[in-house]
Amino acid sequence: MSKFQLILLSVFGIFIVIGVIAFSMSKGGGTTSTTTVVWGDIAGDAFKNTIADMGGVNNLPRIKYVYKPTDTFSADLTEAIATGSGPDLVIMSVSNIEKNKNKIFVIPESSLSQVDFKNTFIQEGELLMKAGGVYGLPLVVDPVVLYWNRDLFDKASFVAPPQYWDEIYNYAEKLTMKDTAGNIQKSAIALGETRNIANSKAIMSMLLLQAGSPIVLFQNDRYHSVLTERFNLPLLPATAAIDFYTQFANPTKRFYTWNSSLLPAQTTFTSGNSAMYLGFASELTILKAKNPTLNMAVALVPQSRVGDKKITFGKLVAVSMLKSSKNIAGAFSSAMSIVSKENALALSNAIFIPPARRDLLAVPPKDYYQSVFYTAGIQSRGWLDPDEKKTTNIFVDMINGVTSGRANTQEAISVANNAIDSLINP
Repeated sequence: MSKFQLILLSVFGIFIVIGVIAFSMSKGGGTTSTTTVVWGDIAGDAFKNTIADMGGVNNLPRIKYVYKPTDTFSADLTEAIATGSGPDLVIMSVSNIEKNKNKIFVIPESSLSQVDFKNTFIQEGELLMKAGGVYGLPLVVDPVVLYWNRDLFDKASFVAPPQYWDEIYNYAEKLTMKDTAGNIQKSAIALGETRNIANSKAIMSMLLLQAGSPIVLFQNDRYHSVLTERFNLPLLPATAAIDFYTQFANPTKRFYTWNSSLLPAQTTFTSGNSAMYLGFASELTILKAKNPTLNMAVALVPQSRVGDKKITFGKLVAVSMLKSSKNIAGAFSSAMSIVSKENALALSNAIFIPPARRDLLAVPPKDYYQSVFYTAGIQSRGWLDPDEKKTTNIFVDMINGVTSGRANTQEAISVANNAIDSLINP
């Protein structure tokens, strides 16, 4: 990023501060010294304490962070709001924000313009933009990256991981080792199944986005699933993505590298029996803990040669205000403080995943892993997932339908498309 662009982002930061003042005045005066209560599903004392340190200065409210488990977050939030004990802010994924959007206070464009928003935050943040305002402020993003085993690569005479998906076939043939009965002893990469690949939905989302499908799109005054749409491409993006993914679990293929009888993908990788692993940046700590001596490296995910974009899937986490807050102006000030340049960087460092601000991502850290994570953060994209649990089951059924032979690719896509559409528009 050029010096001019960095200066420009700083100027936009000033405009955002002005927006805070205007917003506070429009809601009945400046900020108060009361406490802003924040609920989030990010665990750990480091994150909690970092947020707590942000409040109570420069006439900002004190900030109290309360951790709530992801599985019960929405139910807990609904109950708390009903009893008048709900928080002022929530920190959660875009998908959960979308699921709870009826509870979210939309920050008006008069307080934060679309221009300032787009120039401050990564592209995936635009999922939060609605007519007249935004549902939240991007904070951090957890991108899918490619972890790889350096020892297994050296043994097979590979100097680096593939940059494009069409290169994966050669890697799969040379890195996958089978016994005389054809049983997989060492795998090149976990692709093709769902039961023992925890990130199968994230990987499929990434492949769909890379192939040219936004998965869900706003058309004709409503959101709906677009898995069955071609987007003027030679091949239906969903067909390209699913056929590519599932072929690696087909034992008749030369590049067959995975099946449902193997140990979970993460365990297979940390045990040294898989050469590559598609996982989130947030998994690094777990991978290291499982096998501290694993000779591991990280790279950006391979890309499709179709189109000129570089895309990975990322879980975007944002800060949103609640309609039920008793101090909207104070909540807004606290939200803006949390996503400010200094504080967003502190929170990013506390949980070791990239910030969602462009000006921060423009200066990657010297740490080897974080430098890759930052680039992946810039390339992160997502989709408006109406219900993470239910759509996970839909994706699993779609993939399993093809691998089991219960449905052909087109039938599986059609069923999944209708199921997602029914969640969006019940």
